[in-house]
Amino acid sequence: MYFYKNDNKKNNDLMNHLYGRSRKILEENSDCHIYEYGDSKNPSAIITRYRIFPGVKVLFNDIHLSSIEREYLETDMGDKCFEINHCREGRFECELKDGTATYMKAGDFSISLVNNSSAHSFFPIRHYHGLTIWIEPNQFEEDILFLEKILDLNFNRVLESLCSDNGLFIKRASKELEHIFYEIYRVPSEILIPYLRVKIQELFIYMTLLKDYGEIENRQYIPKSNVDIVRKINEFINSEFKNNYTYEELSNKFSIKISTMKQCYKNVYGESINDTLRKKKLEESCKLLRSTDKLITDIAVEIGYSDHSKFSNAFKKMYNITPSEYRKITDMAHIV
Repeated sequence: MYFYKNDNKKNNDLMNHLYGRSRKILEENSDCHIYEYGDSKNPSAIITRYRIFPGVKVLFNDIHLSSIEREYLETDMGDKCFEINHCREGRFECELKDGTATYMKAGDFSISLVNNSSAHSFFPIRHYHGLTIWIEPNQFEEDILFLEKILDLNFNRVLESLCSDNGLFIKRASKELEHIFYEIYRVPSEILIPYLRVKIQELFIYMTLLKDYGEIENRQYIPKSNVDIVRKINEFINSEFKNNYTYEELSNKFSIKISTMKQCYKNVYGESINDTLRKKKLEESCKLLRSTDKLITDIAVEIGYSDHSKFSNAFKKMYNITPSEYRKITDMAHIV
């Protein structure tokens, strides 16, 4: 069991930096803390934090918020810490202080210096599961220093080599990453902490190979100005989903090139603008099928489809049943 000097303050600094102050503790003991973020009006986030070694903590993220306002560390602590993230599901926006941004999708892995992170974390589709490994090398003690000697590794040097010039390092999903992280999300809680201690060692051995793969050049940064535009486009098409706007119309309305708009939108949301529109239309149609007696043809027109056939085909492709079958199922559920 490990304890830091000023442990409570360091824990608060860590949680404030990663997730902000608005939290309540659901459970706590010497090795594990579980926090809840959000309020009754918004989807919540559940964060489970484990102390693995002095200077190493692992946090499991279950987030269903659009964004989290972080609190930047203003102490020397921020200059000496690394944040490692692995995305299991969903999407996560990494925004740097220089105004560039990149996106993590399922299976992606990133490393960054804490003093280079922004004040916000964004989750474009309000769905993110993954883990964060917090590394504070100046807090390493005998146990991890002994491991470094056994493995012939310097953990701090490995991280610094991948985050050269304070950059954000990203490795896209691969079989090797899947092998390392797959069992972490499934291991029984009774052996989780010793298992994570082993996995941390495996991860650092693996990271010694990454620089040779040239992954540092594969960051796919996006100017923040373009990110802001596609967020506005997403908000607009979700509120105006009944109208079938063309890419050219959206490009003119938001003053962005079509090619830039399409690429940036796909990077941020993981799908095309047309995919977002289709999903929104069909989600709305489900509400109308459940809550009204309107004819299916009328519903199709109301949500922006030109005819019943196109609507039915799109609905079946999305949900694997026809609109009429969906209505029958929901009607029977109400009867029961």
